[in-house]
Amino acid sequence: MGCEESKVGSSCVEPLPAVTYWDPSSYYDAGEVARERPPFALLILNQKITNKFFTALWKNTTVRVCADGGANRLFDFLSSKERPKFLPNTIIGDLDSLRPDVRAYYESRGVEVSQDADQNSTDFGKCMRYIATHDPPDSFVTPNTVEASLTAEGVRVEHPKLTVVALGAVGGRVDQSFHSIHMLFTAQQGPGLGRQIYLFSDQNVTFLLAPGRNTVKTPRSLLGPCCGIIPVGGPSTISTEGFEWNLTNTETKFGGMVSTSNHTIDDVVKIETTEPIVFTIEFLGCL
Repeated sequence: MGCEESKVGSSCVEPLPAVTYWDPSSYYDAGEVARERPPFALLILNQKITNKFFTALWKNTTVRVCADGGANRLFDFLSSKERPKFLPNTIIGDLDSLRPDVRAYYESRGVEVSQDADQNSTDFGKCMRYIATHDPPDSFVTPNTVEASLTAEGVRVEHPKLTVVALGAVGGRVDQSFHSIHMLFTAQQGPGLGRQIYLFSDQNVTFLLAPGRNTVKTPRSLLGPCCGIIPVGGPSTISTEGFEWNLTNTETKFGGMVSTSNHTIDDVVKIETTEPIVFTIEFLGCL
C-alpha cells in the first residue's frame, strides 16, 4: 500500500485488521438474537452432562455428534422416556469406552455407530473430522469482470466452517482439558477460513480469540462478570475495552502479567491481540 502525497507531506494509513465476532450465548438463547445465529454442531464428549443449557443447545442444532464415551454420558443423563427424543446423528470413536448396552440401544434406533481405530488422534479429533463433512461447500459466482471470466467456473466463494459447541471438553482430567484447548488452536490452522469452537462446561464457556480485533457479545443478563484472557499459546500483546480492568498494548504471558479474575462491565467487549489467545467467561449465576 502506497503513501498519499499532499501539500503538508505524505502519510501512510495502514488498513485496520478485520474484526472477528463472537456470540457464545446465542447458541443456547431462544430470543430475537438467536435467529441470526449461524448453524452449529453439538459435540458431546466424555464428561458428566451438567450444563443447564443442554436442552436448548440440542434444540438449536441439527448436527449432534457423540464421542463414544459421550454416548454413555448422554444415555445416563436422560430418563428412559426422554432418550428417544435425544438421538444423536452419530457416535464416533475407537469405541473402547462405549458400553455394550448403550451401543445396542442407539443402534436399535438407527443411530450410526462409527469406529475409527486411529490411535494418533483422540475422540475429539475423530468427531471433528466427521463434523467437517457437514461444512457448507464452496460456491461459485458467475463471472462479471474480465479477469473473473478467464476462469470458466467463475469466482470461488468460501463459506465459514460449521461452528462447534463442545460439551464435556473441560473439567475432569487436566491433560484432556489441555487437549481441548489444543483443539481450539488446530481449528484455526490450515488453509481457508478457521472454525469457531466453544467449549461449554457447567460454569464457563471458553474459546480462542483470533489475532487482530475481536468483538465478543457478553450480555450481562446471561454471561459474566468473571472472565479471563489467557495466553496459553505464548506471549501476546493485547488491548481491551469493556472490562473493569482494561489493558492497553500490554504484554501478557505466563511468568508475567495474565488477566484472570477480570470482570466484564459492558454487554459487548473488545479485545485486540497480536496472537491467538484464550478467552473464558462464566455463565451468569455461577459461583
